[in-house]
Amino acid sequence: MDTFAIMKFLKSIPVSIVQFTIVLSPLFAPFHSWAQNNNFDELLKTDMDLPISFDLRNTDRLGEIKSQPAGGCWASATMGTVESFWKTAGFSEVSLSDKNLKEFHGFVPERNSNGNHNMATAYFARRSGPLEAGTAADSISENNPVTLAYITDARYLPDDPGVVKKVIMHFGSVYSMMYHRKQNLDTISDIYYTKKEQINHAVALVGWNDTLRTRNGAGVWIAQNSLGLNYGDKGFFLIPYSDPNILKYNAVWPRWIPYDPKSQILYYDTLGSYQSYGFGDSVCYGLIKFTAGQNAVLSKVGTFVNHPETKITFTVFDDFDNNTKILSDLLFESKTFKCSLAGYYTFDLDEKIKISQSDDFFIMMKYSNFSDTIPMPVEKYIKGYSNPGITSGKCWTNPDFEKWPSTWYECGTNSTYQSLIFDLCIKAYMIEE
Repeated sequence: MDTFAIMKFLKSIPVSIVQFTIVLSPLFAPFHSWAQNNNFDELLKTDMDLPISFDLRNTDRLGEIKSQPAGGCWASATMGTVESFWKTAGFSEVSLSDKNLKEFHGFVPERNSNGNHNMATAYFARRSGPLEAGTAADSISENNPVTLAYITDARYLPDDPGVVKKVIMHFGSVYSMMYHRKQNLDTISDIYYTKKEQINHAVALVGWNDTLRTRNGAGVWIAQNSLGLNYGDKGFFLIPYSDPNILKYNAVWPRWIPYDPKSQILYYDTLGSYQSYGFGDSVCYGLIKFTAGQNAVLSKVGTFVNHPETKITFTVFDDFDNNTKILSDLLFESKTFKCSLAGYYTFDLDEKIKISQSDDFFIMMKYSNFSDTIPMPVEKYIKGYSNPGITSGKCWTNPDFEKWPSTWYECGTNSTYQSLIFDLCIKAYMIEE
């Protein structure tokens, strides 16, 4: 009897016997302390043996099955992934509001039911959420809401089963996109398969089984859906490895810091980056001007990263002459950070910089990627997707600061170049004194 037939047989026998069979299956392996230490990027570089099967359902590291708001699968999968990461780290067990993300993502209204992980990251990066689920949180938009934590980073995982498995086992479930129609689900085996190469749905991957054989080959992903407990196996289903869409688009949000009323961020890119800019070279510089609202300490700098293997270096200056285009009064210079994955990154300053109320300061960020000629993330108008309020007099770009330190081109609505009508995706993290 093949595996597919066995699963049909198990469906037909008493529940107690099925449960007994599952208990005897070696689907659970203890997770490492990676999550508590939050060494996410280090984990991905570490070689390790993986079990042939693993299932987060056999742990206490998953949130409850969600019944998504209409068209809100992407928001439900996002919050389910965050809940799993938080539970794995022992940080929180609350249920997070997918409805708030779905309604207040900030992008054009037609994206309510056509969202993605980039939109979720923009929502987190500007601190619109996450919020604990409830009537108030589901229906109210706030600029700086009181929340359990600020999510500071996002990582977009590659189409690499080994990487995805490591993340699931040590950190929690993984947001992933697929093509889904209810009628394609085999309700006997809970296996979903389609040959259609298209994306229209998002789920959270919670485990795998390399040896389970289906009509479409060996190996399945275990997925947590957002269609309530009556879907599949109490809200879960199986996706064969041979599915043409799964693992094409994956995301997790692996870092966060506790809520602090004295913490704030300065930024102009409310919707983050979906496009990049460059001068046809592997290097591009961005410069951004911020003004402190009160006496504060600069503690972190953040930016989107659109291309894997991008290197980041940032420098903080006290002054920039808009006439001569010369930067002066160096306050801080970072080391070089290698960003192995696309996503959103924050970088701590080794030394805190005090900024007085109403003082201007300037952050220059160098983006370099030897395999990409447009390495700098930017926020701009995209028809049918984003319509941000672009600033003026706040951002500049330079093809190579080391060669041409005064060659800065103004970006934004007042730029003389149509191609430079965008905001830079650089954020400053401040702590009020």
